[in-house]
Amino acid sequence: MSEIEEKIMNKLNEVLDNDISAINVRISRKDNNKNISIVIESESGISHDDCVKTSRTTQNLITLHKIIDNDYNIEVSSPGINRSLYCLNDFIKYQGEKIYVELKKNIKNQKRFKGIYKMNKNMIQIQNKKETTEIPYDSIKRANLIREIKIWIKK
Repeated sequence: MSEIEEKIMNKLNEVLDNDISAINVRISRKDNNKNISIVIESESGISHDDCVKTSRTTQNLITLHKIIDNDYNIEVSSPGINRSLYCLNDFIKYQGEKIYVELKKNIKNQKRFKGIYKMNKNMIQIQNKKETTEIPYDSIKRANLIREIKIWIKK
């Protein structure tokens, strides 16, 4: 996360409602415009109104603190069902669930892993069909949960 992204996230978390927190901020460029993508979460879920309020709050913070002076767009969303894991606390919180992990460099001639995981200090232990693979947290490029929705049709 860049310094500007961190600044926006920290300022947002200072003023958002108690139950809502910003868990990721990413700024990307398209032509001459900047796109600010913000992911928020809450134990009670995220509504459309929460996204609208966060977008307006972000706009006010950027203007007040003069963080970005060019044109920009703001997108606010919830993490979704297959949420990304952004920090070590996310990995601790969701251990025991199925995960997809992409690494910065190969471990055992492999860069991508799927399986149920658990934490052991700063190591992620992924259990797949045949074996358990230990991955240092610092080796992870990105990761997200894999959740399945099962629909039962009654006959």
